[in-house]
Amino acid sequence: MNNKKHYNKSFNIKIVIEIAIVFITIVSIKHIGDYFNIIGSGSIAIWCGIIVSTIFMKQKKLKWKELGFELPKGLQNWLINILLAIGTVMLVFSIMGLIVKPLLENFGLTNPTDVADRFAFFMGKPFVFVPYLIVVVWFGAALGEEILFRGYLLNRLVDCTGNNKSGIVLALIIHATIFGMLHIYQGLAGVIATGFIALIFGSIYFLIKRKLFPLIIAHAIINSISLIALYLNDGVIM
Repeated sequence: MNNKKHYNKSFNIKIVIEIAIVFITIVSIKHIGDYFNIIGSGSIAIWCGIIVSTIFMKQKKLKWKELGFELPKGLQNWLINILLAIGTVMLVFSIMGLIVKPLLENFGLTNPTDVADRFAFFMGKPFVFVPYLIVVVWFGAALGEEILFRGYLLNRLVDCTGNNKSGIVLALIIHATIFGMLHIYQGLAGVIATGFIALIFGSIYFLIKRKLFPLIIAHAIINSISLIALYLNDGVIM
């Protein structure tokens, strides 16, 4: 029994170290990218994190497919995935609009006025905006963040906390906290809001039996709507 406890403790420490290395990589790359004013530095950092996590996964002979990253097969599966994505989008907008946003405003928490300044470079420039939307928002954020946070991070946390109800709930909270903190540039309101979104996405990930593709589509839709609205409103956050 003592040997088993020692093994579990050592196993958990290894997972924590592994996760720490992945996210130290992300934060470091993001910091370097921001220092040199590189567009899409956050997305670059996320994909660097995916590369590092892939290396760890290969050591365990684990494939992304096993974590839910797999294209739907057949028209029926595509339709199911799209419907799940649309349902996720509606749920996120409903919870954020009817519950989270009013609560934040009630406590006087709003996004910093300069948050939209980071998007000023493509305002009024459709030939800059469209490539940014496709490369950074769709492939960088939607695809990259779902693979890394829901696919990699959540599963590694569950390995650490336990694959049971209490373990999954704890893993969801930890992963949502990490996701929120990576959006600290949006202020406390942004940290809380993105943390709630991560909590919703993570919960749906488990409810749909750890499938990533519906969440990738939903993430792309939500980010696209937000960014297109910002673009059409000349950089003013609604």
